[in-house]
Amino acid sequence: MNIYLYTGLSLCSQQRSPARPEIATRGIRDRLQPSAAAAIQKGRGEGDKINMPPTTVTAIQSNERLKNVLRQAKESNSNLVRTVVLEFTAPWSEPCKFMRPALEKIASDFKDHADFYTLDVEQFKTFARNTRVEALPTFLLVRKTILERVIGVSKDELRRSIEKHISGVAIDHCHP
Repeated sequence: MNIYLYTGLSLCSQQRSPARPEIATRGIRDRLQPSAAAAIQKGRGEGDKINMPPTTVTAIQSNERLKNVLRQAKESNSNLVRTVVLEFTAPWSEPCKFMRPALEKIASDFKDHADFYTLDVEQFKTFARNTRVEALPTFLLVRKTILERVIGVSKDELRRSIEKHISGVAIDHCHP
């Protein structure tokens, strides 16, 4: 039985087609380790464990943890200056999902010079509003104060901004 809904533009059928696993895993397969990609290709399922590399980005889950991270950024002594990179994200945001692998790579590359954290905007609404987060993902580079704000999915711009603030050398931000 087909059910039709009027959407204001056209009639849409609500009949569902069977799920196709090769479509569901298409984008994921390229980002997995070879053994994990092979497991998906073979159709192995839920009981199998996939060894993923450890993450270098930490999710902040509480206001207390956020306060500690910001306190450490403000109190960093001159011998050990670390930049804190805060990513404002949401689980429903496609741009955030798209940027996640790039952020993991950047965090891995700069792990000796910067600390990387994610904040769910739904959980930290007041902090997001106070720091003028208006789009996702938004990255704040913090050391004693907010050094820079990077908005969107430009991994190159994020990388240049981090390089600039960990080295103290200004990098030209030419945009074609």
